[in-house]
Amino acid sequence: MQEIMFIRLNELILLFYFFSIACYFFDFIKKFYKVRRIGFVTLGVVWVLQTISLSFYINVTKQVPLGNIFDVFFALAWLIISISIVISVIKQIDFSIFLFNLIGFVFIAMSTFQPMHYHGTGEKLNLINELLIVHVTFAIISYALFAFAFVNSILYLIQYKNLKQKRFDQKYFRIASVATLEQIVFYSSLIGFLFIILSIILGAQWGFNALGLNILIDPKVVMSIIITLLYGIYIIFRVKHTLTKHKLIYFNIILFCLSMVNLFFASHVSDFHQWTGI
Repeated sequence: MQEIMFIRLNELILLFYFFSIACYFFDFIKKFYKVRRIGFVTLGVVWVLQTISLSFYINVTKQVPLGNIFDVFFALAWLIISISIVISVIKQIDFSIFLFNLIGFVFIAMSTFQPMHYHGTGEKLNLINELLIVHVTFAIISYALFAFAFVNSILYLIQYKNLKQKRFDQKYFRIASVATLEQIVFYSSLIGFLFIILSIILGAQWGFNALGLNILIDPKVVMSIIITLLYGIYIIFRVKHTLTKHKLIYFNIILFCLSMVNLFFASHVSDFHQWTGI
C-alpha cells in the first residue's frame, strides 16, 4: 500500500514537472511572462512534492534514497530542481533552466518507472555507512553541476552560430551572451570538479577499508578517475588558454557524455557498485 502511494506521488510529480517544462518552453517560443511565471510556480510545487516524496521514502525505509541507481536519479533530479529555483530567483536565464530541467525530468521518469522501488534494497542499504553516503552525495552534486555546464555549452554553440550567421532575432536576445555562457560552463565545471574530487577521495577511503586493493581495478572507479582527470585537463587548458574557448566547449560536452556513460553503464559491470547498490 505504501509503495503504491509512493509510485502515485511520483507520477503526480512527473505530471507537474512536465507542465512546468512545457511552460518554460512555450515562454521561450512566444515570450509570454505569465506563462513563465506559472512554470516557475509549478516548478516550486514540484520541489515541494518531491521533498515530501523523499521524506516519505526516508520515513518508510529508514534510509536515505541512495540505495540504487534509480534512487540516485531521483535525488539528482531533486538537486537539479533546487538549483534551478535558486538560479531563477537570482537571474533570469530561462532557456538554460528549460534544458537543465529536461535532464531532471528524464531522471525522474526513469526513477518513477523503475521495475522496483523497495524490493531487495534493505540488505544493501545496511552496508552503506555514513562515509559512503557522503561519497554518493558529493558525486550527485558534481553530476548536477556537470549537467548545468553541458546545458550552457549547448546554448553557447547556438549563440555562436547565431553570431556567425548574424541572426539577431528575438531568441538571440533571450539567451545569454557567448561570454557569459562560457563563464557559466567553466565555473560550473570547476565546482563540479571539486565535488567529484572529494567524492573520489571519500569513496576510495571507504573502498580500501571495505574491499582492499581490489577497488583499484573496479571498472567504474577507473572510469570515474579518468573522467575526473579529463575535467582537470579541461580546467587547466581553460585557465592557461591552451585551446580556444570554442574548442573547450566541445571538450566539455564530450566530458559530460562520458560522465553519463559512466553513470548509466559502468555501474552494471562494476562489482563494487553493484555490491553497494549504486
